[in-house]
Amino acid sequence: MARAKRIEPTPSPTPVNSEQHESLCNHCGKCCYQKIIVGRTVYLTPFPCTFLDTHTNMCTVYDRRHELNPDCLSIETGMKHSAFPSDCGYVVEMAPKKYKPARDDFDWEGEWEDIDEIADDLGVSTEIRGLIRTRGPKARPMYDEAFERIQATPSLVDLARAKKSS
Repeated sequence: MARAKRIEPTPSPTPVNSEQHESLCNHCGKCCYQKIIVGRTVYLTPFPCTFLDTHTNMCTVYDRRHELNPDCLSIETGMKHSAFPSDCGYVVEMAPKKYKPARDDFDWEGEWEDIDEIADDLGVSTEIRGLIRTRGPKARPMYDEAFERIQATPSLVDLARAKKSS
């Protein structure tokens, strides 16, 4: 069984919040899913943050995310701990040379009997755990489904960006 190890956020001496940095986000949603560390590799789990709208891949408390979710990683901390996948806009533009991106190809089907134990280790809410259980081990990741919707409906991206900037 994969032993879930949480990535601990660390305070950032110089937070990155400029519009230029924010514009790098492609709204894939992957950064808003819990991660586990297996060996020396970071994997995305099927467990979204409580504050993620899984239909739009948008944070519902974006301006207060670090206050309301102390486990929400800054860009700097995420880079330090390899928490972002290779297709993340921040990785493409800002990753250090030897950055090892988080992976989204963990065999959840093979670990399904232990999914509740992994959820316990990560402190996943009963509501989210139930959602993941209902979807089952063969379900496509919710972030992929939302990203497809966003890409198919460009106006959703515009609405999301407008909502974020307001």
